[in-house]
Amino acid sequence: MLELENVNALYGKSHILFDLSLKINEGELVTILGRNGAGKSTTLSTIVGLVPDVRGRITFDGKDLIGMPTHKIADMGICLIPEQRDIFQILTVEENLQLSEKEGGRWTIKDIYQLFPRLKERKTNGGGQLSGGEQQMLAIARALLNDPKLLLCDELSEGLAPVIVQEIVNTLKEIKQSGIPILLVEQNLRVCETLADRHYIVEQGKLFHEFTSEEFFTDEAIAIKEKFLSV
Repeated sequence: MLELENVNALYGKSHILFDLSLKINEGELVTILGRNGAGKSTTLSTIVGLVPDVRGRITFDGKDLIGMPTHKIADMGICLIPEQRDIFQILTVEENLQLSEKEGGRWTIKDIYQLFPRLKERKTNGGGQLSGGEQQMLAIARALLNDPKLLLCDELSEGLAPVIVQEIVNTLKEIKQSGIPILLVEQNLRVCETLADRHYIVEQGKLFHEFTSEEFFTDEAIAIKEKFLSV
């Protein structure tokens, strides 16, 4: 479905990704793991056309994405939920959702309120009045209303209370069960272990290891996680 082959990403003279290759198949949830500054978020930005200088090959459903404008990539069904969430602070929850709803999409605002009852309770509140967890729910909800074919998620659990993190995990499970593949950048290993079919570990912009969910608990994987993921 999505494939990166020998991708290099540069911001001016700063070379961030080095010959990075990975893929996501239909229905999978795949994680990108690594320390801060490893190139995880840059990988997501590269996929959606936000990095100015990209070399290599990125294909989605057989179509080449490199050089394509970001809005065209979004029109293809690739949706990024950024780390900073980017909801409209001065609009109400419902107004945020109405702006995002795609006519004929598989998700409706009614579906969203069933998935996130808390958003229904807060639908007349401004986005800036929501807690961090509620803002994250709203960011996910807006993405779903865009009828994505692929979700790119950047640090969804960061800064959230454990009970909210569990809600996010349950939501991602439901999204995956609906058939939408997910590429997840995440620091919380427990979240990743609960959700993912496969894991990619990156360091300094390079891919170092790939594990299936079963391999992720082997002695080899534990040693590699200690080497590449420990603070």
